[in-house]
Amino acid sequence: MATNTAKYLSYAEAWRRIKAATAQGFHFEVVTLCESIISDRLLSYVRGFNPSSKANVRTQFASLISEWRKLAVRDLPPYGASDLGAAVNTWREERNAVVHSLTKSEPGTPTSQLQSFITRAEQAAKAGEGLARAVSNWHKRRLVSHRKKQAAHAMAKNVTSPSLK
Repeated sequence: MATNTAKYLSYAEAWRRIKAATAQGFHFEVVTLCESIISDRLLSYVRGFNPSSKANVRTQFASLISEWRKLAVRDLPPYGASDLGAAVNTWREERNAVVHSLTKSEPGTPTSQLQSFITRAEQAAKAGEGLARAVSNWHKRRLVSHRKKQAAHAMAKNVTSPSLK
């Protein structure tokens, strides 16, 4: 139970920081926190549904998304013009572009215009927040469903198995 309390407190703080960072225009912080939330929920799903998975907290975001999409392919709800898995992967690509585009460019090539960059970072932050909520909600529903199936399976096994008393 202590682990769940700690997780809850971490999530509460992350959402509080997302709200504060959004209000102050700190889009990088929002993007980073959203990636952390999404990654955590994907890792929980992957390891919960495939305990032999080698995925861990150091698994690259793209690899984690790929493994999640393979496991959850029939369970991913629509999200925008695609499904939740495709939307998360598209956002990952935009997140990468935003994180690296403020100062990074090919030698001799200028970076993006500052206002264009800020607008793009703000859009990535808003999209990330929506996806973090959607993935968290999806994960919660899948987890409840999975636990109910496990409980039903355990009850059926206990009813049909002879007692070892």
